[in-house]
Amino acid sequence: MKRSILFGKYIVAMAFVAVIFQTGCKKEAGYYSSSPVVNTTNLTTYEYLKSKPGVYDSLLLLVDKMKIAKTLTDSTVTLFAPSNVSFQLAIKNLNVVRAGIAQGPIYLTQLAAGDKPVVDPKAKPKAKRDSTQLDTLVSRYIIRKQYVSTDFTIGDGQFINSVRGGYPMHAQRVYADAEGFQNGGSDIIEFANTKRSLFVTKWSKTTTTSVNIKTKNGMVHLLRPDHVFGFDEFVSRLTLVPPPKNVFDYKNDKFTVSWPSASGYFDGQVSPGETLKKLLDGSVLTKFISNYDNGRGYYPTFSWYPRDAAGNYVGRVSNSYTFTTANDSKLYKERDPRDFKLEGTTGATVADPNATDPTAAAAIWVLLDVRQDQDWTTNYQQKIFDFVNTVPYRGYRITVTRNGTGSTLGGLIQISEWTMNYRDQL
Repeated sequence: MKRSILFGKYIVAMAFVAVIFQTGCKKEAGYYSSSPVVNTTNLTTYEYLKSKPGVYDSLLLLVDKMKIAKTLTDSTVTLFAPSNVSFQLAIKNLNVVRAGIAQGPIYLTQLAAGDKPVVDPKAKPKAKRDSTQLDTLVSRYIIRKQYVSTDFTIGDGQFINSVRGGYPMHAQRVYADAEGFQNGGSDIIEFANTKRSLFVTKWSKTTTTSVNIKTKNGMVHLLRPDHVFGFDEFVSRLTLVPPPKNVFDYKNDKFTVSWPSASGYFDGQVSPGETLKKLLDGSVLTKFISNYDNGRGYYPTFSWYPRDAAGNYVGRVSNSYTFTTANDSKLYKERDPRDFKLEGTTGATVADPNATDPTAAAAIWVLLDVRQDQDWTTNYQQKIFDFVNTVPYRGYRITVTRNGTGSTLGGLIQISEWTMNYRDQL
């Protein structure tokens, strides 16, 4: 009898273990439904944001102004949602910078409005640019396709693309710490702005507080409240003063780089893929790099000769120029251009004041601008240098006469972009 009772208890125990095993082996749904509003869980992503008054009002303001509401309603997307606090932090940072340059505070509603309420015609272009910058930044939080946190577990996560422009972001599932155990808590997503760089150290990152909120047309992951909207680009983009019009005609103009013949230096000597051509390709992600010897005066000179479609040298007026630092300038500050001079020529020579060939060895060059002790602080930093000029010179040249550290032992010099520009005179 006892044996029969024990056998029965054994069977019950085995059945109980089997139930637990089956329950534990069930495939996770990977999401939970959004909170019901008006007795329904069938909410679109846009409706989900609207169902949280006081939490996502700032995001909704931009979504509505930038006409993204439709995307969040009828497209399959994943939203990494920044809360009102994220926008408050960004605006606070912006106004601290504005106060430092004697400008009054500005707020999200004004920035989002663009040039619509601006009365001063001079202020309208910047207001319109500010609105465009907000469009760019908010779009990066809206990702094509639907992703749950488990989609980011393979390897080091995966690259994902924004719904507008296909900008590359990155997401990786990690685990929070809990109850004294490192990585012992719930899963979270590390969401990163890649800045179009393959080097993780250059990325700007944040993490989620809640993940896998399934909506009718996609997925929502909620970002930490201490995340600053725009990652680390918000202030720089909203205070950016763009350079005036670039007057290069890349198709027809002639561009050269040269060194004193005694140096033996030539374009592409350091890196065959980082030549003068990369200085003029419109991308800060590429660069020009060359040898350089300050002690012996072996400086690079960048020359520009405007031409028409037939290849004839023509005069063109420029009154400003820009340099942009390279991708690793912060690491190699000694490679930045520190001192340089700008010259122009009409092609005239002492022997022939009516000559017009700017490339002639005897051409007279006029000093237009000199810069010294330029201090560059970060990668991809652009500086605009204005000078007074109304003459349509047929040739311009910039000679770098000292690199970042002023070393007399030689080294390298690098620049990612160079432009010659024209600023309308008021």
